[in-house]
Amino acid sequence: MITIWSMRDRYESLKPNNLVASMASMPRRWKDAIRVDPPKDIEDFFNVSTSSGNPAELVGNVVAQLKILEDAIRTTSYNIPETLPVEAIAAAKNLGSGPWPSSAADARDELTAAFNALEERLRGLNTHDWAKSATVEGGGDSLSVLQLAQGASRVAATALPLVERAIREAAD
Repeated sequence: MITIWSMRDRYESLKPNNLVASMASMPRRWKDAIRVDPPKDIEDFFNVSTSSGNPAELVGNVVAQLKILEDAIRTTSYNIPETLPVEAIAAAKNLGSGPWPSSAADARDELTAAFNALEERLRGLNTHDWAKSATVEGGGDSLSVLQLAQGASRVAATALPLVERAIREAAD
C-alpha cells in the first residue's frame, strides 16, 4: 500500500468510526449549505458562476467522486479485491468531475443518496475489511478501503465551504 498524497492531511488520520460518523453527518451539513439566507429561491443562484465556482458544477463533481469511491470501497472489500479504475485515485484526491444536477433539489437528493450509500457501505465493513487494498489499473499503486473512505471524507468536507461560498456570492 502506498500513500498517494504528497503531504499528510487531516483526513489521513481519520479512523473507521470517525469516517462513518462523517458520512452520517454529511446529508444535514450539505442540506444546510445548499440554501440562501435570508430565504430566497435557491434556484435563482444554483446555476450561477461566481469567482468561487458554479455551485451546480461543484456539487456534480462531489456526487461523481463519491460514487466512484463507494464503488471502489465495495470492490476492494471483496475477499479477492478487484482492480480499481484509475479514476479511484483522482476521486480520493478530490479531483474529477461529473454531470451537474439540474436543480438544487436534485443536488440535495443526489448528495443524500451518495452519502447514505457510503455510510451504509462503511457500516457494513468488518474490522479486517478496512485494511484490504486493491491495485489500481495500469500501475503498481494500490489503495486500501481506509484510504478510499478517507478520500470520501476529504471530498465531502473540502467541497462544502466552496459550495457555500459560491451560493453566497451568487446571492449577494
